[in-house]
Amino acid sequence: MKKVYDVSVKLLSALHINGGVDPSGTRVTIKSDGAPYIPATLFKGIVRENFGKIAALYGDDSGCTGKENADRPCSCLSCRMFGKAGFQRSRLVFDNLTTQQESSYLIRTNVSINRYLQKAHDGALVFTQTADRLDKDGNDIVFSGQMTAHYPDDCAQKAEAYLITAAEMIKCIGLGKSRGLGFVEVTINEADS
Repeated sequence: MKKVYDVSVKLLSALHINGGVDPSGTRVTIKSDGAPYIPATLFKGIVRENFGKIAALYGDDSGCTGKENADRPCSCLSCRMFGKAGFQRSRLVFDNLTTQQESSYLIRTNVSINRYLQKAHDGALVFTQTADRLDKDGNDIVFSGQMTAHYPDDCAQKAEAYLITAAEMIKCIGLGKSRGLGFVEVTINEADS
């Protein structure tokens, strides 16, 4: 059974998804054509992690790590939906989540910490570019895209319930949760045919 869903992610705080370091040493947020976006692989990875926790809670994944027997398909629900290394393909297709709203960027300053010595590095400021949570008109920025699922016939309802719950469980995306970055609200609706 195939279903297509509209996914929307509303920012509740500034967002930083690491896109590397620019020549000035500032960590920049990932962008496409000058606009921030949420990569499909990042979103899918968070959904998979949540899905696995839900499936394990209800006994549908019971200890599978997704790495056993790479030459044979795995029967656990997470591997059946998200695939695994070898010959088991994913039943899910995610779009990059993009926004049409004009975003502004802020620079956050932090002090670099040596975690081993638990001391600040002398003179080591770290600059991080973040996408502001509001657009130029003061509205919350919303990223949107689609997710397509091809459910197994024998457990379609269960897999759909787990998948939607796993996506809506997401409360933080990207780096900097401890700094108040990346808090989001995710909404999933079945797309109109």
